[in-house]
Amino acid sequence: MTGHIKSINCTNCGAGLEVIGGGRVTTKVCSYCGAALDATDAFKVLEVFSEMKRPDSPFRLGMQGDWNGVTFTIIGTIGQQESYGGQTWTWVDHQLYSPTHGYAWLTVEDGHTIITRKVRDWPQRQFITEHVVENAENPPNSYWRQQRFTYYSSSNWQTVFVEGEFNWRPRRGALGYTASLLNNGDDLAMLHYVSPISEGARAERELEVSYYWPEAAAAFGVRTIPVPKVHPLQPYDDKAATGILKVWFAALCVATVALAIWISSLQPPGQAIYSGMPGDLPPLMTFTITDPTRPAQIALRQDLSNAFAFYTVKMTGPDGTVMAETGREVSYYSGGSGDDAWSEGSRRSTLNFVPPVAGEYKLTLTPDPSGTLDAPLKVSVAEGRRNALWLWLALPVFLLCLAWQWTGRIRHNKARWAGTDWYDD
Repeated sequence: MTGHIKSINCTNCGAGLEVIGGGRVTTKVCSYCGAALDATDAFKVLEVFSEMKRPDSPFRLGMQGDWNGVTFTIIGTIGQQESYGGQTWTWVDHQLYSPTHGYAWLTVEDGHTIITRKVRDWPQRQFITEHVVENAENPPNSYWRQQRFTYYSSSNWQTVFVEGEFNWRPRRGALGYTASLLNNGDDLAMLHYVSPISEGARAERELEVSYYWPEAAAAFGVRTIPVPKVHPLQPYDDKAATGILKVWFAALCVATVALAIWISSLQPPGQAIYSGMPGDLPPLMTFTITDPTRPAQIALRQDLSNAFAFYTVKMTGPDGTVMAETGREVSYYSGGSGDDAWSEGSRRSTLNFVPPVAGEYKLTLTPDPSGTLDAPLKVSVAEGRRNALWLWLALPVFLLCLAWQWTGRIRHNKARWAGTDWYDD
């Protein structure tokens, strides 16, 4: 026991070391030489962990920070790693101590900061070990404090760095296994079933619970760590701006549809220039444009049924310039009945153009003999048209933006579970 000792000299290298971990500390690892000292027996040397590489973490021994109104001191640092399939994952566990609330862990993982404490009120279910996970047909689950936790991932980890004070005897090279279970809802937490595999991993099997602690950097006064992705414990940040954006894009969608319908209702009626059978088309048709400031449209409508028709279209302006020489197809096919009914094509085809000047325009329609010639054809011209196309093109963009805002929580929850290593066959 360390009792009320405030500092010691390392019994291996002589370096001065503060004693900050409370009366339950059993091991102190020297920050200078890596010697593990027995805090229960005059700090005698147990073993020396030389040439350890310090893991990347902004937190250091002796720093103090508040969590839920409780002041904790960082008393120990453990570097952990897991290797599998050619990949290596690393994280840092800092042991915390409070004179009033005992011990806890501050974990730094991919920039995220997590606080972990032991669970005293264990769930009334079997302890989830590696054997349980490997033999389970469905993701193992557990209930704790009226919340359901579902298997998220497993970790076969190894300790690669130790420094500071601990309430058990850690060792470099110690091996352990952890099965982690995650819940959903507003109060996110993760249960960890920790099993020591070798001496120095843990004193015994432990059940721990973790919570997201993004304010840890500010609490301890260190630099903020960038986070590259969503952590499974990270709650959805439904900012006030998100609600405003939902209303904004919803209003844009409604306004776009209303404006497009209003513009369409203002379209002037078409001027019929032919109505009859395709075979009776005159060699030349004329129509007059009085408003050259807006687009005009030539429309062909033919009452086809499971048939098609094709027309060669030639249009010249008032000065005799050929403005269009193209083709237009009208086709309509359908079949089936009830739920199996289908149709394709359209009985209407159009040619849009912008008249350069007002005046008389000439139009020639030549039907293709391979098409249907026994269905009535109507040809009309409408000028002064108002174009709502850009509004209809903008509507899908606004709808996508609206959907993106409304599905934020769903996407976030999917990202939380993206790291699970349980896959159904």
